[in-house]
Amino acid sequence: MTEWEKQGNRTRSRIRSRIEHIFGVQAMTAGSLIVRTIGLARAKAKIGLRNLAYNMTRYKTLVHNGV
Repeated sequence: MTEWEKQGNRTRSRIRSRIEHIFGVQAMTAGSLIVRTIGLARAKAKIGLRNLAYNMTRYKTLVHNGV
């Protein structure tokens, strides 16, 4: 593997690990990531609220720990 490919893998791995953590936390707190709604607008709203709840929890954690 070339040095260029190794650098690309490192970059993608860093991003992927952070994103997978977020989905893992959301899956644990919500029970499942299946969205049971009728209509795309309602599904987007439900996902948006889940993301907002995660961001608020994350913000609280960061502020509380003094980061």
